[in-house]
Amino acid sequence: YSQSDCGKVHITVSSLQDTYLELNWITDCGTLDIVPDYILLSSKNIQERNEDPNMIVQINFSDYPSGYYKTKVRFGEPWLPGNWEYDENTTRADAGPHCFPYWIASVTDSLIVDSRCLAIQPTWMSDNSKAIGSLKIGSMFIPGTHNSGSFKGVPFFIQNYVLNQDRSIWAQLVFGIRYLDFRIGYYERDGFYINHDLVRIIKVQPVLREIRKFLELAPKEIIVIDFHRFPFPKNFSNDLHKKFISMVYEELGAFALPTKDLQWGKGPSLNEIWGKNKNLIIGYADKQTVSDNPWLWHPLQQYWGNTKRVSELKAFLGRSITDHRVTINPLWALMAELTPQPIDIVFRTNNLRKLADDVNRELTKWFRDEWSRQVNIVATDYFLGNDLINVAIRANILNG
Repeated sequence: YSQSDCGKVHITVSSLQDTYLELNWITDCGTLDIVPDYILLSSKNIQERNEDPNMIVQINFSDYPSGYYKTKVRFGEPWLPGNWEYDENTTRADAGPHCFPYWIASVTDSLIVDSRCLAIQPTWMSDNSKAIGSLKIGSMFIPGTHNSGSFKGVPFFIQNYVLNQDRSIWAQLVFGIRYLDFRIGYYERDGFYINHDLVRIIKVQPVLREIRKFLELAPKEIIVIDFHRFPFPKNFSNDLHKKFISMVYEELGAFALPTKDLQWGKGPSLNEIWGKNKNLIIGYADKQTVSDNPWLWHPLQQYWGNTKRVSELKAFLGRSITDHRVTINPLWALMAELTPQPIDIVFRTNNLRKLADDVNRELTKWFRDEWSRQVNIVATDYFLGNDLINVAIRANILNG
């Protein structure tokens, strides 16, 4: 970000249960910059002069030197605009970003410095295809989620230590997430589940169908699925892998990009992938299964800090970026989230929402201001609490 980004604004959604809207702005202002007087939240675009913008919140820029203000406006789970609400029978949805009725602006008494809405980005790769088409998949910034399937379906008393997200897989894709991290369990009577370690969360098959539907509606979006671990049963046999893979192939095989000659160096460019008309990259954490199935990619490297401290996570991510070397898969993932330690679970401290709330604002700054050109996949918890989807889109356009 350059000096003149003084007063640039964005909206996030609190990672805590309340889902309150959060106003964020850049406070790094030089002597020549136009410094805003106020930060506004309105339900309409303030730049459209002809209508009342319907002000919800107005605060003084100088009262909040950290560039952050949490409102009491609940985001909840509103309908997804632009015809993107999930419906298995939908045949089309509207391309491009679509705004929720929430606009943030930084203004002086007479001037709008910056304004932006909270939006979904369902087709951001396609929208920017000219600018980013030549980027190789291993050198682009891909926003992702960690434990992507852990968003509902467990008893209330363990939710805070088991759920890493609060949006469905469908909603994650519609908002602009392009990397999904799954752990798979198998249960005799009930079949395959997405797990968080040993806790089973939701059935896999409906999730695969949501992904397929999304790929049908947004045929140029490239999605990476990482079947990263198989925690249950302890001995996840070859037969179970075969059974699981045949289900995945049945739902998603038509979209899966075969690896033939593509896993070298930084991998294929987006243009090359679009040329093959297969936009799904599936990484699979069992080498034998991968060598038997040419449509599966080698396991992805994930860098996971296993800390509950913001400063330790930053140091770990910085080291990981410096130390990373391409291995058997051009894609690699930074797991940019804090992790409760066993003692936290015993004493009910530092749950996943609280830890996400501690770190998400910082992640936006680190990846926006320091690391945007050096990373590949960045996966987070409660992703609406950071602005990494927009940071990634912008970085890819600049790097394209």
